[in-house]
Amino acid sequence: MEPSPVLLRDAEFESRYLDFVARKYDRVEVFGFDLDSRRPRGGWPLLDLYTDLMTVGEAGAPAEMTAGMALAGRRRTLVRGAAGSGKTTLLWRMAVSAAQGQRTARDHLHEHIPFVLPMRYIQLGGGLPRPTGFLASAGLMIADEQPSGWAERVLAAGRGLLLIDGVDEVQEPERSAIRSWLGELLTAYPLCSYVVTTRTQAVPESWLAEWEFAALELAPFDSEDIQQLITRWYAVTSAGRGDPTETAALERRRDALLAAVVERPDLREMASNPLLCSLLCAVHDERGALLPHTRWELYDAVLSMMLSRRDEQRRISAHDITEFGREPQIQVLQHLAYWLQRNGQTDVDLARAHDLIAGLLPSLPRLAAQGTPETLLAYLRERSGLLAASAPDRIGFVHRTFQAYLAAKAAVEQGDFGLLLARSDDLSWQDVVLMAFGHARRRDSRQLFVNLLHRAEENPASRVRLQLLAAAALGYTTEVEPEVREQIEHRLAQLIPPRTPAESDALAEVGELVLEFMPSPDNLDPDGPEARMIVRTAQRIGGPAAHELLRRFVEARRLRAAQVQRPPARPAPDSVRVDSWPTGPRQVASTRRTLELSGTDVPPDLDRLAATVHHVVWRAAAPPYTVLRRLPLLRTLVIADTPALTDLDGLARLPRLRALRITGCPLLVDLTALALTGVVFLDVSPNPGAAALAALAGAPRLRVLGFPWPAGDFDLEGLRRSLPGVELVPRHVVRM
Repeated sequence: MEPSPVLLRDAEFESRYLDFVARKYDRVEVFGFDLDSRRPRGGWPLLDLYTDLMTVGEAGAPAEMTAGMALAGRRRTLVRGAAGSGKTTLLWRMAVSAAQGQRTARDHLHEHIPFVLPMRYIQLGGGLPRPTGFLASAGLMIADEQPSGWAERVLAAGRGLLLIDGVDEVQEPERSAIRSWLGELLTAYPLCSYVVTTRTQAVPESWLAEWEFAALELAPFDSEDIQQLITRWYAVTSAGRGDPTETAALERRRDALLAAVVERPDLREMASNPLLCSLLCAVHDERGALLPHTRWELYDAVLSMMLSRRDEQRRISAHDITEFGREPQIQVLQHLAYWLQRNGQTDVDLARAHDLIAGLLPSLPRLAAQGTPETLLAYLRERSGLLAASAPDRIGFVHRTFQAYLAAKAAVEQGDFGLLLARSDDLSWQDVVLMAFGHARRRDSRQLFVNLLHRAEENPASRVRLQLLAAAALGYTTEVEPEVREQIEHRLAQLIPPRTPAESDALAEVGELVLEFMPSPDNLDPDGPEARMIVRTAQRIGGPAAHELLRRFVEARRLRAAQVQRPPARPAPDSVRVDSWPTGPRQVASTRRTLELSGTDVPPDLDRLAATVHHVVWRAAAPPYTVLRRLPLLRTLVIADTPALTDLDGLARLPRLRALRITGCPLLVDLTALALTGVVFLDVSPNPGAAALAALAGAPRLRVLGFPWPAGDFDLEGLRRSLPGVELVPRHVVRM
């Protein structure tokens, strides 16, 4: 029986559509090089630069895993994250994986048809699209080629992957319309897969719980993520260089930046997400050692770099405008940005943009003589790299952070401090308010701080957030009067210690300043809930001061443990054989090596050793995950005397790991990452707690749990019931 003409047309278009999606979304702009001759046409290949993001579980759970693993097998997911955290890039990566039919950790995407639906591009005034209008609403050029009813047939068969991006990018009153529209889609097409992204503050994690959506949050970059992206950024931007001298210079700049982010906590804080880290790379590549000290300085440097490049460093413009220098460009851009911000929009139709520029030109007579509003806007779109088409007849900033920076500049120059203060408890204005502190003169900055603190006192419902906003603003200005800083620090001290994961995360956003006000372990129970939240906050902040605080809590716990009389452990068998450890047919026992790590630095001969290292002993203050991931044959791992370790999240990326022994890690309370490994044997000391042990039920290959701690310290029978199929024995020695 021959297939029907409808099926043939569907199959033909589907093949073309998937090829189009794979090419369209397999790209990423590398900030600072999107105007450079080194940039390939259409952007850099996404996979060359993509860093798999880490996620935090639902309800603030401390368990973390990569976004790819977290999304695997889920049909309905709400992904929340901060500005620049990589939400859109994550969806593009999923679209490419589905279009290419990749069988990876994202096997659930195989044979799905992706529909990328960016909310900022969709015109709410005309109604949210029905399936037939999905492609047109996303601005895809091949939309008119689709066979009639094709999208509905794909969704009805449960083959659709709906990637709904940026709920936060529409005004709050219109989000309920998106939710209702999504509910109708779920009712009509319940078998499809759905991923929805939004900024964290825009909607609660329960926003789609009615339809059984799991809620995930993209975690900030840790030190390892930052180093990985810096390394990839320089590898991508140096690809194809034929000049050894130029390549060597790039490698020196890369190494200098890697060293700088280790030495400077402020740089690590600035590079806390993919956008900021990429911007830092671009500024460092351009300016070398002249690195910024605040986020405001970082954005200022990026805009200066992108608006001031000479013609020979950029694409040739079709618009010969000789007097459109950096300052006039900024005047026009900030005028557009401020209008968008005041009107709660992220893009504008071209006709309105032309009118806005026309209204500004009387104050810029030299620029007015250079061209019409239409030619000036076209020039900015082509030359600045800051504007992009959001739809065929609409334009917006390439990232909302640039809109916030420029809108703040306009607000400060116009003296709109009252407006900034009035909007300070509006989440959509938070970035603008913070940026304003960087733009403001010292006198205005001081008054803005004072008024913000006063507003916090007058508004109990917003008090904590506004006080934290004032504290966060310290990171956007280089000069603050001592009495103002003292007021902020006094109020900040009232918020500490944190009592919940949410409070811990909010304080971690403020940075190292928080650590100065954390109570000493001498003044509270080092094993109590407050201590655990302090440790959690310090872990997320990182840096030398955080490490010192963690060390003090570890020492306090050790002293307390030494005072507790423990009964002797039961006698145990000498060894246990774990037959399921896989070994390749070409592996020879005599060639296996043990690698001992006492720091996070990569051994110079690691690549040569990697082919023979099966066993690692790790005695380091910080996890050496970068080294471990470069050991493809790693089977057994011993973690010893790492007092600051609280979780094993980095081990989720070691798929061949089979045996794990942990000792001397008293703050370890989270073993959930082992669910994403192939660990068969686990030996852990001291006792990580009942909750951590119960989480081992998710470790699919775990067969032996050794516990060198007294059975009376925990519910042995309860643990046996929660871990069926796992042998529990008091102590083991593994033949390695």
